[in-house]
This record gives sequence, C-alpha cells and structure tokens, in this order.
Amino acid sequence: MIDSTDTIRIALIDDDPSVRSGVSRLLRSHDYACKTYASAEEALADPDLANMRCLVIDVQLSGMNGFQFRDLLLHEGVSIPCVFITAHAEIYSPDWIQSVGNNPCIIKPFEESQLLAVIDQQL
Repeated sequence: MIDSTDTIRIALIDDDPSVRSGVSRLLRSHDYACKTYASAEEALADPDLANMRCLVIDVQLSGMNGFQFRDLLLHEGVSIPCVFITAHAEIYSPDWIQSVGNNPCIIKPFEESQLLAVIDQQL
C-alpha cells in the first residue's frame, strides 16, 4: 500500500510473483513506495500509474511486452522514467539492449545494488 506523498513511488510490472515480491520488498526496504502489477494491461487499467516516478518493467511479459507497454505510454503522453529487466538477454544483441532509448535494461538475476543504482540514476 502506498500511503505517503513524500515517498518516491515506483511501479513494478512483472508477471513472475516471486520477482514482484522480492523486488517490492527490496524497494520498500530502501524507503521507496512500490506498487506491483502482474501485467502491462493491469498497470494500464490503474489510474494511479501516472503518479509513479519510475517504472521497473519486465521485457517478457505475458500479453503486451514491456517495450510495447512503454511505447503505448509514450504515445498517450505519459513520460515516466523506465528501467527494463529481463531474464532473456540471449535473444537480444548486446548493442540492442544498450539502445532501448534512455531506458536502461538490466539482466536477471541482478544484484540488489545494481537495480537500486539504476533506479536512482533514472530519478
């Protein structure tokens, strides 16, 4: 539950319940508020999404993938810093992963400090 307007609000969109649980626990332990979604479609249905300061998005979501989700948000005029995460880097070239716009993409499993550093950089 997000209850403070002073807390930086981060949305986590990942279809893996264990990732949602672990990453949200990590973010909360570092004084971020974290709202989780199991799919891009679930996040899009939440009017509170536009109030987030950063989005952590799995690339390989069920249904709409992470890049399609980000592109749809941009098309609708919603510009929120994004951090992509993926466990399937082998299907993308290293150059492509580094060129997902101004949005970093980190590979699962990642170190907690790596995710926190990238989020801080995006904020």
